[in-house]
Amino acid sequence: VNNILLSRSANLPQDPRPDSVSRGVICWPGGQSLPEGDGNCRRRLATWLLDGSQPPTLLLPEQEGINGIRFPIWLDENGKRVAADCPQARQEMINVWPLPLEPWLPASERRAVRLPPASTICPPYGHDAQLPLQLTGVRDGAIIKRLPGAAEATLPLQSSGGAGERWWFLNGEPLTERGRNVTLHLMDKGDYQLLVMDEVGQIATVKFVMQ
Repeated sequence: VNNILLSRSANLPQDPRPDSVSRGVICWPGGQSLPEGDGNCRRRLATWLLDGSQPPTLLLPEQEGINGIRFPIWLDENGKRVAADCPQARQEMINVWPLPLEPWLPASERRAVRLPPASTICPPYGHDAQLPLQLTGVRDGAIIKRLPGAAEATLPLQSSGGAGERWWFLNGEPLTERGRNVTLHLMDKGDYQLLVMDEVGQIATVKFVMQ
């Protein structure tokens, strides 16, 4: 369009951007600007800011634990996680990517790698950085349909976060498959409830309909 206007010696359109909107550079996953070299800036992107504000990344309900994507941790001199009252413990804040992105992240960006290992000498209390168990591959309330001509619907599913082994249940019946990923082959129409449980008892569940 600009080339056409130039060829006709017409004036170029004025920038309609209001004064309250300005350019900025923010870091993901936190969604706010950070200094050069900050370890929590995993990706730096240009963006537009309204009134100069930089709101943090918006998280969907029930997709994160109480810490969200910001994990306050304490480290010893060797860089291992310790309890806050351990000798010479120093506090740091680690930003991680939202949990639903885990299956698609490179290994170096996943939480299990980003969060330092726990110290065996002065370990952190409880599950201070325990990753909540998350089920992805189907949304709660989704309607599933077969592809035209297919005898069944294939539904690949993934779990992320959590700890240890996984147990999967479909409508209350245990599945033979174990592990972080399973694939359902559905033939019958009706309501389904899928549940996955990890080794420490965390569960994630979804309900969907096959039509």
